[in-house]
Amino acid sequence: MTRKNIFEILKSKYEIPIEMSKISMLFYDIKIVARNPLNFNVNECSIEQLFEIFCFTNWKQRGSYLNCDEMKKALDFPKGIVTKEQDIIKILEYYINLLVMLNSKLNLTQNMNFGCPATYKLLNDNIEILLEHLNYEKIIFDEEEKVILVPKNPAATAVAEVTENKDISFAILKYNHASLKGDLKGKRQLLLSIANEYEPLLKKPIDGFKDYFSMATGLLNNIHLRHNNKTGKDKKE
Repeated sequence: MTRKNIFEILKSKYEIPIEMSKISMLFYDIKIVARNPLNFNVNECSIEQLFEIFCFTNWKQRGSYLNCDEMKKALDFPKGIVTKEQDIIKILEYYINLLVMLNSKLNLTQNMNFGCPATYKLLNDNIEILLEHLNYEKIIFDEEEKVILVPKNPAATAVAEVTENKDISFAILKYNHASLKGDLKGKRQLLLSIANEYEPLLKKPIDGFKDYFSMATGLLNNIHLRHNNKTGKDKKE
């Protein structure tokens, strides 16, 4: 029987709900030192407090929300140990948006006016490790100041990256978002928006892709996307 070394044993002990709890503990326990360069006053802030002071007011994704607690209430954050993947992704997405904004606007780890404890690096590292285990990736939209998490899909990511229309790029990535799991109506709307953008290409087939274009047109017309295929003369089984 082959003996496992200690690193193999440690790696095998990874449990997603427990790791999510550790990330949440770090997120809320971390205190960042904010120094006032004019009078040398020092204040300790949580990640959310720092975000509300320096980023929240002008954040493009704030909407009409007044603080982080109000946003979390609207997001219906679960309490206790989180086991559902959709809830884990939702919480991670919230944490990551705050961290990305803070790092972008304040350059926390390099800015002499702030002091980050060693646990700040542990928090960011552990989030990346958990995303790997979940097989999710971060998609950052700098101009919109938002981050979404989507399942790793190299083909979708490649298409989105070369798409000039930013709304369509977002639609391609959003299609696999956790919030759309089981939402056929939402997925249908995204597919229609993508189809309307690319349909002109279907009228000018590229050599070698004739069958692909034919299948794409057939799907648009026959799986209840563009037409009513549930009832009437175009009904399909």
